[in-house]
Amino acid sequence: MIPFVKFKWAAISLSIFIIVGAYYKTFYVFNGFSKGIDFAGGIKLEISLNDKVTIESLRDFFSNRSINAVVQKTDKGSANMAKIEIGGQEEKRLEEQAEKEKEALDKANYSINSVDYIKYLMLADIVSGDSQKIEFVGVDHVGPTVGDYLKDSAIKLLLVTLVLITLYVTFRFRFQFAVGALIALLHDLFMTLGIIGFLEIPLSIPVIAALLTILGYSINDTIVIYDRIRENVSGHDNIDMGKAINQSINESLSRTIITSVTTLVAVAAIYFLTDDMLKDMALVLIFGIIIGTYSSPFIASPVVLIWDKFAKKT
Repeated sequence: MIPFVKFKWAAISLSIFIIVGAYYKTFYVFNGFSKGIDFAGGIKLEISLNDKVTIESLRDFFSNRSINAVVQKTDKGSANMAKIEIGGQEEKRLEEQAEKEKEALDKANYSINSVDYIKYLMLADIVSGDSQKIEFVGVDHVGPTVGDYLKDSAIKLLLVTLVLITLYVTFRFRFQFAVGALIALLHDLFMTLGIIGFLEIPLSIPVIAALLTILGYSINDTIVIYDRIRENVSGHDNIDMGKAINQSINESLSRTIITSVTTLVAVAAIYFLTDDMLKDMALVLIFGIIIGTYSSPFIASPVVLIWDKFAKKT
């Protein structure tokens, strides 16, 4: 039998060390989280791909022009297209550049803005002026106001999820179990966010969806262990809570390992076999599943024991 409870303070100390280190690098080295255009604002372009306009030629174009853009291949219906995302700061720089080249843009019948400036450059660089070879399917602009709204909505959604999960655990078990579950969920959320910042993964709507999925995955694993704890202490007034918790974790261990491994295999397949559009979300899920699996025996369960000991002393 593995003495999980014995390592509770070492596990808690390790978590604090990782979280502090990750946030230190995020805020003092990178000056905060990297943001996708969902939160930072910017422009999205959709372009049809053909023999001239390819993912490689688009990436080479933006690289050669020193334009910070994310180019991804996407299938929309039967069309083969590329999606291009350019952040708000880069969009402002392009607009300033368009103003400097106003005369050339006017001569080519283009408006003086970032999107038309990109179209003008692509026409010259990628298809050598052949307008028939390049087709812009869609152009969307995400303004700063929309980005702020999405950011506020994401924060509210995460908070509401935490509150609802805590209430659910309180009614299903006892308050001390709810405290353990809440601390474990906050641990998972902050540690995953720390890794997101450490790896400079841009915050976006898919990443927020991954965070919500991680919370659901983590609480599911925690509740399985809590069920075993409740069964093992039921009808035993003087039972050693530490031994009961340790026994419960070990009894749930095979189920935890099998579930985590099979889930990781599925998510890893998404990460390695799909295009860039899902890679960030899959990477966050991979780290989140590992963290959620770790927190159930090493954070959520020990908190129940610590609370129990504190309650008995008072």
